[in-house]
Amino acid sequence: MFRIAITGRPGIGKTTLCLKVFNALKNGKNISGFITEEVRENNIRKGFKLINLATGEEGWLAHVNSKSAIRVGKYGVELTSIERFSKNLEWDDSEIIIIDEIGPMELKSKEFIKMIEMILLSDKSCLFTIHLKSGHFLLKKVRKEFEVLVIDEKNRDSIADKIVQLFTGERGDCC
Repeated sequence: MFRIAITGRPGIGKTTLCLKVFNALKNGKNISGFITEEVRENNIRKGFKLINLATGEEGWLAHVNSKSAIRVGKYGVELTSIERFSKNLEWDDSEIIIIDEIGPMELKSKEFIKMIEMILLSDKSCLFTIHLKSGHFLLKKVRKEFEVLVIDEKNRDSIADKIVQLFTGERGDCC
């Protein structure tokens, strides 16, 4: 079992790294989880969508035009969507769980927190992306239990390759 958490500044490539690992492993490993994709209109970030890696299902995480009373910065957080994703994520039979990301928006959901806590109690290999600075209790726990790697422009591709090697058994250590 390997547990790796990726962090870094916004826009550095955490989601791209997760997709690279997923695409390299999906034909040989049973993987569950989701990524968070930025949504832009006229080159302006308007929100974020959740995308289930196994099913392709999509749902809004947050949007600038959301009517939600739950706000993180200028974004209204779509709690119902996060909770549906958390409840429907079938990770029990997975070899690897990819969660992109554990951050301030996702942590507004008690159902999401409960799902992450259950995953942490399991013996599953995990690749999580985590918010760089948040002091939320769940992120403190992940930082304590996982190998945390900070990515930047220079190392993000090599770290993705090393994670793939680790999860395929081609290497016994990480990054």
